[in-house]
Amino acid sequence: MIPFRKRGMYQALQNAMFGFGSICGASFGGIIADSIGWRWCFLVQVPISAVALFLGWLVVKNPLELRPTWKEIRAKVDFTGSLLLVTSISVQLVGLSLGGNELPWSNGWVIGALVGSVVLLAAFVWVEANTTAIPVIPLRQLRGRNPIAIQMTNVCAGTAAYAVSPHPPPSN
Repeated sequence: MIPFRKRGMYQALQNAMFGFGSICGASFGGIIADSIGWRWCFLVQVPISAVALFLGWLVVKNPLELRPTWKEIRAKVDFTGSLLLVTSISVQLVGLSLGGNELPWSNGWVIGALVGSVVLLAAFVWVEANTTAIPVIPLRQLRGRNPIAIQMTNVCAGTAAYAVSPHPPPSN
């Protein structure tokens, strides 16, 4: 078991790498694609992945005698919450991609998909509040000043990213 303090540092490093990749990945990929070709974007990942695999093999120590039973796995993994979350987001994405593109926003399929996703998300929150397994999203982490500030920042960053993304010119 990783001590809590080391686990926090690992999580901080993982978040920093994820943030760096999210911010710089598209820019570096665009530079590579524009200068030497888009195929190199995939080839550049091979040595980086090999180094990461080797470092992971050196650093990560997995217990060899850990053989959990299906009953122990079921008690710890929130399968119902995971399924509800993935399904609700998938249904929402179907509704958002159909609406305004393939079908008008007032179409029954679009409205049904969006309403269905809200119902499934509500069921997900109920399952997360009542599960005995380790929840996918512990609801206590969504309470307080900091989580609300982070969520508002994410909405603003997403809106800003959408606002500056290139859009095709309107057709006449």
